Amino acid sequence: MKRGSKIAVIIVFIVVILFGVGQFFTGSISNIPSNQSSTSTATAPATPATEIVSYSAPVPATSTPAEQGSCWTNSIAAYARGDAWRCTVGNGISDPCFQIQGSTTTLLCGVNPANPNATSTFVLKLTKPLPASQPVENLPPQEQVWLVQLADGTLCSPFTGTRPYDANGDSANYGCAPGPDGKDVMIFGDLNASSSQWTAEIGTLSESTSSLPVMTSSSTMNVMKVWE
Repeated sequence: MKRGSKIAVIIVFIVVILFGVGQFFTGSISNIPSNQSSTSTATAPATPATEIVSYSAPVPATSTPAEQGSCWTNSIAAYARGDAWRCTVGNGISDPCFQIQGSTTTLLCGVNPANPNATSTFVLKLTKPLPASQPVENLPPQEQVWLVQLADGTLCSPFTGTRPYDANGDSANYGCAPGPDGKDVMIFGDLNASSSQWTAEIGTLSESTSSLPVMTSSSTMNVMKVWE
């Protein structure tokens, strides 16, 4: 074979090799799915909406303890309801006590719908007729709540007497179960119902050098469930 012919053959061979390698890389790239990238972003799970429950006092079991007493005004804790009352039982006050459907002589007090087996629940047998119910105004949803369950499971109920407040004048509207440090947790201000996931401003009070306590451990927590 002549020298010129050998050179031509070598050139053709190189072109074929280069063309094949190019096709290989082109094919490899084209086979990568268009929805894949070198980095991926995980989608955060959606925060569940706060569950809103319209409470209705059930007919109590025959084993439910019973007390005698009377009611003189509508409930302060559940003031948005016309069937909830503030009652005297012995030397104490129970609020709210709910009328049992179909009965005008018995109420259900100390209820905890988050725990149907709560030992605090009792039947109140009225010694006097109920007073006339006061008209209920249309209130925003966050003001119709008488029991709150926070995202960590803590239950909070409205203060029905003197409300605690801090040195800045911020009032606590709900009292909750004690926190891990043993201090009483409170919800300050109204619940925030501006979105489907409600929130609450929680904190504790501690003594200060002034005459008024100061709020400590203040934070925002999601509200899991409310009863109205």
